[in-house]
Amino acid sequence: MQLKRMRPDNAEEDFQSLPPVRAGHRRHPLRALWHVLAGTAIGFCAMALVVGYLTLGQSVRAPTWVKERIEERVSAGLGNLGLSFSAVEFVVREGWRPRVRLRDLVLSDAEGQPIVRLNQADLGLAMQPLLQGKIQPRRIYLSGAYATLRRGRDGRLDLAFVEGRAAMGGAPNLPALLKGFDRVLTSPQLNGLTDIEMESLTLRVEDLRQNRAWTLDGGQLGLTRKGDDLRLFAGFALLGGGASVGSVDATYTTRLGAMRGEFGVTVAEIDATDVAAQSPALNWLEVLRAPISGAMRGRVDEQGALGALSVSLQIGRGVLQPDPRARPIPFRGARSYFTYDPAQQLLQFDELAVDSAWGSGVAEGQAVLNGISEGRLSELTGQLTLSGLRLNPRGLYREPLTIDRTTADFRLKLAPFRLDLGQLLISDGDSRLLGKGQFGVDAQGWKLAFDAGLNQLTPERLMQLWPDRAAPVPRAWVAANLKGGLLRDANFALRLAAGGKPDIYGDFNFQDTEVRFLNYMPPISGAAGQAVLDGNRFVVTATSGSVRAEEGGSVNVAGTSFIVPDVAVKPNTPAIVRFDLGGSVTSILSLLNRPPLRVLKDTPLPVDLADGVAKVIGTLAVPLAPRVPFSDITFHLRGKVKNAASTVLVPDHRLSASTLDVIANQDGIAISGDGRIDEVPAKVTWRQPIGTGIDKTSHVEGKVELSNTLVETFNLGLPKGSVSGKGEGNFTLALAPGKAPQLSLSSDLVGVTLKVPQIGWTKPASTPGTLHLSGVLGEQARVDQLDLQGAGLALSGSVTIRPEGGLDRAEFNSLKVGKWLDARVEMVGRGTAPPDLRILGGTMDMRQSDFGSSSGSSGGASGAMDVTLDRLQVTDSISLTRFNGSFGTAAGLSGPFTGFVNGATQVQGQLVPRDGRLAVRLESDDAGGVFRSAGLLGQGRGGKFNMTLVPAVEPGQFDGVLRVTGTRVKDAPAIAALLNAISVIGLLDEMSGQGIQFTEVDAQFKLSASRITVHNSSAVGPSIGMSMYGYYDIPNDRLNMQGVISPVYLLNAIGSALTRKGEGLLGFNYSLRGSADDPQVSVNPLSALMPGGLREIFRPQKPTPESESTPREPAPKRDWGEGR
Repeated sequence: MQLKRMRPDNAEEDFQSLPPVRAGHRRHPLRALWHVLAGTAIGFCAMALVVGYLTLGQSVRAPTWVKERIEERVSAGLGNLGLSFSAVEFVVREGWRPRVRLRDLVLSDAEGQPIVRLNQADLGLAMQPLLQGKIQPRRIYLSGAYATLRRGRDGRLDLAFVEGRAAMGGAPNLPALLKGFDRVLTSPQLNGLTDIEMESLTLRVEDLRQNRAWTLDGGQLGLTRKGDDLRLFAGFALLGGGASVGSVDATYTTRLGAMRGEFGVTVAEIDATDVAAQSPALNWLEVLRAPISGAMRGRVDEQGALGALSVSLQIGRGVLQPDPRARPIPFRGARSYFTYDPAQQLLQFDELAVDSAWGSGVAEGQAVLNGISEGRLSELTGQLTLSGLRLNPRGLYREPLTIDRTTADFRLKLAPFRLDLGQLLISDGDSRLLGKGQFGVDAQGWKLAFDAGLNQLTPERLMQLWPDRAAPVPRAWVAANLKGGLLRDANFALRLAAGGKPDIYGDFNFQDTEVRFLNYMPPISGAAGQAVLDGNRFVVTATSGSVRAEEGGSVNVAGTSFIVPDVAVKPNTPAIVRFDLGGSVTSILSLLNRPPLRVLKDTPLPVDLADGVAKVIGTLAVPLAPRVPFSDITFHLRGKVKNAASTVLVPDHRLSASTLDVIANQDGIAISGDGRIDEVPAKVTWRQPIGTGIDKTSHVEGKVELSNTLVETFNLGLPKGSVSGKGEGNFTLALAPGKAPQLSLSSDLVGVTLKVPQIGWTKPASTPGTLHLSGVLGEQARVDQLDLQGAGLALSGSVTIRPEGGLDRAEFNSLKVGKWLDARVEMVGRGTAPPDLRILGGTMDMRQSDFGSSSGSSGGASGAMDVTLDRLQVTDSISLTRFNGSFGTAAGLSGPFTGFVNGATQVQGQLVPRDGRLAVRLESDDAGGVFRSAGLLGQGRGGKFNMTLVPAVEPGQFDGVLRVTGTRVKDAPAIAALLNAISVIGLLDEMSGQGIQFTEVDAQFKLSASRITVHNSSAVGPSIGMSMYGYYDIPNDRLNMQGVISPVYLLNAIGSALTRKGEGLLGFNYSLRGSADDPQVSVNPLSALMPGGLREIFRPQKPTPESESTPREPAPKRDWGEGR
């Protein structure tokens, strides 16, 4: 076949023969593009077929005039649109598949502004219709386009093909937009079209509702047609903000003329926020910062409405961060398989799995989309069931926490982000946790509020659930001190604000649990109670339970609390224990005697020092540390002891009380109350110091009844009747380590009657006194110092007690009774018998005493009395020195004694009880010496002396009887003056010689402290006889005597039967007055003329003290002190 070479001139004519393109209204860009391609092809193909035969497989560029002619021809048919392109090429491929190619094609509007740009447009033509002069493309290839797909605030879609230009078309939704291609595809010219492909497409997607835009680059877009079935596909690269590039692939299948279709979208490495923005059903993903790969399948109905979606997502490593101000929460990956029903706005999650360092697990459930406005989700409400949970947020747990099953009702709000948990149900074995809360973001960052309740769990499980770093102080305490049993009705609340510390509340009840409040105390067994953590305050209270003490049995601790006021204080977090203890005294002391309190350490007291039931409450403050010194502990306890009894606090005696008060602190323990020591009423306080480096002496102190019961109880060995009445004494008993108990006692003795019958002393009950006593109790009991004052008595000394009880010896280095006794005294115990009394020296004044007047009146036996005195004062001028006597007291004071009259002449005597008082009998072999020593008659010599003194009715006076035999009187002034008065010269000579001898001297007199009243007396001898009566004023040395003197008594005595003894037949009445050394003598000589009794006529009146110029001094009163 021969081919004719075509000339350019003929070519122009050929183009002029092309059918014109009709002008009309503004066409759809694709329809306009079709006219461009078709118009070009009709005029060009005839020539190109010939050329193509010669250049098979090569492109043939049309001449310029052809290009220009085509532009003019097509532009004329586009109405107000314009067309330009840089070149036209024709290619015949293998199999005679011709293609027309336009380069740099620009379609412009009336103002010349481009509305479509293509780098290249190829039209693949069907060969057979082309040979018949018909243009029927099979494939269209486009390249280098830029398009903008914009979603308006009303959801309408607009498509523009030039950046910044108005859209060339729009539709309410994507299916409606695609349906716009039907008019192009159903035109007769495109009846044979099977494929449209677009390469190097850049698509900008703008969403005005979300104010977001995306650029899809390197895109491929295609349409495949089989009959009326259409399949669209697209693939783009998505440029993200980072270095990664994601990809989006989509397919859409439908039929010509139909809205109904099915679609699929596959994404790879697309940022979660970009995925979330594409649909309200995906908005919940916007809180993630992570790449997502996945697929979505769905359909649209005839109205273009979206049908059910099936979505699978694979989420890569990223973080949960709904707001830049919130600290990101990392995760390693997640996946989700869910479906979305737009009609019900329901998300059905078949699987939602998360894997992160914070935790991992799988969830399923559903959620409802609420509040969709302008295509954006406001909130999501739903329920999820989670299984296989392994939680470890921020590495709080050493090992991830495993939870069997969890169900959560939730509401998710996206702007601002907030996750509300209406109900969270966690199933963990037999435990059920029911919770609610909020998790959101504010201006500072994350904020969290969560409340939960748990029916039961074990302490071991609680420790697994409780993170190590969450409230570590109470957690450590619970871990170390709460074992076994069950925890019930637990509650938990957490409040957390960004930048702040967690505000935590938690509580739980426990039962049948072993609780240890202090690590050095035994645990509480069978404990029930409650633990509460409120912010930084942690409290554990036992409502029941007991502690088994090492001694004394169990202690009930119901009501005891352990408190940490501020768990944030570190180190050595302060803690407080509020005790409420009930048990035996022994059991409670056993607890308090454990380290570090050791309240009885270094004391002689055992923990079983007392019986009784105690109820003690109080507080103990102690730092939480492994070892706590006592100095770091403060505590205060108070309580009561019922039915208390002790044989330890008062050795060898039972101290008992119905109720005692207990007070204890870090300084010591004090137990006090009203009770009895054996049968003696007492008000007692026991104090025990506590601490290190201090005196550990404990003290029992208080008040005790002073009575005979006390004497008998302590077996003091005092004579019966010595103590009567009831008084009160203050005592202190010191119990020092390694020492015998030290006792001190003091009293005012009011109410107590005291008697010492041996010395005739009595203190009436109403008379106050003073008693001070200090000594030692135990096996060798003694009184080291005893001071007693009262009712004129004052003594000071010491007392020892026999091991079996009773008085051993009482030694008083000073015993004073009134003004009459000042001596050293010793009392010697005799078991059950009254003690012996020994006066070991000192002075006694009988002028002011009633010594022994009460002897024998007590109705019982008395001990012996040995008396040694330095001086026994009898009268003002007469005393006995070196007095020694041994007296019995069985029937009254009686016994012999010896002494020296005024320190000179020795006398012997005997005390004899007489009518309840004492009578004295004195004897001496030197009567003259007695008179001389007594200052009564300094001129007496020799003779036997015998005198008896009987107490007179008047106190302090004695009635006396005197008998002296065989004595002589020499140079006696009074007798000399008398003899001189009667001119008896021989007797004077005799007196001046050997002295006048008196064979017998008898007298009856009354002796007082100041006078000797002679009732009747006589002195007879061979030479003279005398009678005398009157008185002698001892202090003033004055005589007032009278009587009869009979010379030559040997003969005169014949008439004595008719007169008094000492008066003869013939005698002279006389009187002596004045000084004993120089008396005034008066003699009635006429009386000698009257024999015998006739002399009474001349006898003067009997002198009495009242008739004397010197008045009689009253007898001095005895000084017994007050009350007598």
